[in-house]
Amino acid sequence: MSERSVEEVNDGIVSKGGLLVNMYFDMHGNSGEVIQHSLVDMIGKITHEPGVVYATGAVDEPIEYESLYSSCAEVKLLARDLNSLINVCFRYGPVGIEVLKPEEIKLSLPQLHELLLNVSQTSQEFTKYIYEKLMDPEERVEYHKKLINKAELAKKLVEKGKPATKK
Repeated sequence: MSERSVEEVNDGIVSKGGLLVNMYFDMHGNSGEVIQHSLVDMIGKITHEPGVVYATGAVDEPIEYESLYSSCAEVKLLARDLNSLINVCFRYGPVGIEVLKPEEIKLSLPQLHELLLNVSQTSQEFTKYIYEKLMDPEERVEYHKKLINKAELAKKLVEKGKPATKK
């Protein structure tokens, strides 16, 4: 693909709500070779995430410090929408991100609702995972009851906030 056609693809996706970003990742471990391969594998996995048009990256040579190694990667990524980009951030935890395009993002109210619900759901899943790993069986049962009550409350709040349907 020529450089011009890459720019055309970027601009076409961005004009429909996409985002072009640079993401930065770091990794540390006991083997420079292992962390380099892990970063390369991670970039490959990112390319297959839902909503990712493409992701290309460069991995730096590992640096050794006190018998440990560290390396970093810079990944250029084109996402179809903000929600897809946020999902990649949640899954892979970049240490930095630079939005290249667009200069301004406009969201409709339904898009904002979807985005906020996605953030909330991911946060709840992460919290649940952490708590379940740290709780004994009795505490898990109690936590599960609280989750059911929380879901019921959320359902009531959503129903309460819905406008009455016109006849």
